[in-house]
Amino acid sequence: MNFTNCRIPIKQRDTAKLFPCGDKLNEHRAHQEIIQWWNVPYIDELSYEETGAIGVFVLDGATWDCPRKISEHDTFEEAVTAANFYIKHSPLFRRHHEAYMPTAKVDHLLDMSSLIHGKMERPTEKELFDYMFHWLPPAEDALVKSA
Repeated sequence: MNFTNCRIPIKQRDTAKLFPCGDKLNEHRAHQEIIQWWNVPYIDELSYEETGAIGVFVLDGATWDCPRKISEHDTFEEAVTAANFYIKHSPLFRRHHEAYMPTAKVDHLLDMSSLIHGKMERPTEKELFDYMFHWLPPAEDALVKSA
């Protein structure tokens, strides 16, 4: 796998199979894939062939079946700068070699959670996270499997 100078993974034709695949329910992904890629932004050079722009993607649960496109850029350098910015300024995003933590952003769903959760009172962020991301492997699994 290739990385930028600031350790951002680069998805290219010959390494595409190492990255999270699309069209797969996140809860059906292998735990090892989640532990390796959860909240890790990467640059997808292959997206240039489809859109004419280089995409920055992340597997973070915001889409139910594929990594989410964070942004698109005209140049590779702009994509690297953006991915590095996201990692430095997000409490959730991490670098590829950093420890996995089962975290996701759910605060934006709290207002609609009565529809999702099926009850009228507003759940806490933890209740909503536990309901929506029950399939995320715990952090302890990552420690055991990587040892």
